[in-house]
Amino acid sequence: MEDVVLKFGVFREILTDGAPELTGKSIEQLVLMLQSKQINPVPYRPQMIGLVERFHRSWKDCVAMYMANEQQNDWNLWVKFAVYAYNSARHSTVALSPNEHMMGRRLRPPNELLRRMETTEAGELMAYHEKLLAAMTKSHECAAKAME
Repeated sequence: MEDVVLKFGVFREILTDGAPELTGKSIEQLVLMLQSKQINPVPYRPQMIGLVERFHRSWKDCVAMYMANEQQNDWNLWVKFAVYAYNSARHSTVALSPNEHMMGRRLRPPNELLRRMETTEAGELMAYHEKLLAAMTKSHECAAKAME
């Protein structure tokens, strides 16, 4: 909950596929506490929610890269790095990274610290914010069309 709510705010709806792990008392209490609404489009049938299943496949591949071998027991230390890699990688469906799609900017990689700094001139904040919102709206529209 901390990783989602404290970063992005309380969600209005949570879409689940009816999996047993997402229909128990804990989830019911969470949804009630956050005054949200749980949506189960169909009975448990994972293939019906293709984006989630595609994410699971990508996530397994991503985490596997951080596992040296099957006996490695410190995988939990590397999860945040896997999340960073996933969120900064461009996805072929929408031609953006999840971070660009959600935040309107790419993640600044740590290796940029080794490069020469480029100075950019800051503009008026409200004008920038309006321009960013317009660009993000267009980005979301394009992504929705790409997923049709």
